[in-house]
Amino acid sequence: MSKRLVENSTQNRVVPGDKIAVIEEFLPDETCFEQDGSILSTTTGEVITDLKKHKITVKPIKNLFILKRGDVGVGRVVYVKKQIASVDIHMINDTKVPLPMNSILHVSEASRRFVKNMYEVTRPGDWLKFRIVRKMKPIYISLIGEGLGVVIAQCNHCGHDLEFYRRNALKCPNCSLIQNRITANSFGKLVTSFTRTSQNETR
Repeated sequence: MSKRLVENSTQNRVVPGDKIAVIEEFLPDETCFEQDGSILSTTTGEVITDLKKHKITVKPIKNLFILKRGDVGVGRVVYVKKQIASVDIHMINDTKVPLPMNSILHVSEASRRFVKNMYEVTRPGDWLKFRIVRKMKPIYISLIGEGLGVVIAQCNHCGHDLEFYRRNALKCPNCSLIQNRITANSFGKLVTSFTRTSQNETR
């Protein structure tokens, strides 16, 4: 990169789908695309703008993963509403994500069977194993598939770690409360040092 370009540039990190400019201000290259007057990134990297030439590009970051449809990840539920849950992605394909990315789980992607609302699926603080169904922002995930679902959960009442009771039902060994979840067949087995440390930090 030339010294001149650095002096006339601003940089910030983006992921696919992020808005980085408007078409009236800059000319995009192959790392960007125009949609409804906005310039969006097609890759993960650093935004580089040449203010004198009115050009914009995204320089891919080496050794930084790029999401793909079908990738399997692990994330922690931030909040739950009737139709959606917000999930922070912490791992993709067994690789820790440098900076957690937010994703959305819609009730229609929670199970092959009918689910009335997301409170039957998961609760804030749960850890989920999921797959990516949309890689652009907003990122969408799904629990439909072999081995996907809640892998770690705490009691809604007392905060104690829940134990497997039966399929899609967990029981608290402390207060005996039985709670609904869409459980993965690996529930309780995906307790890595990473997930356990992250879980304790947020308590």
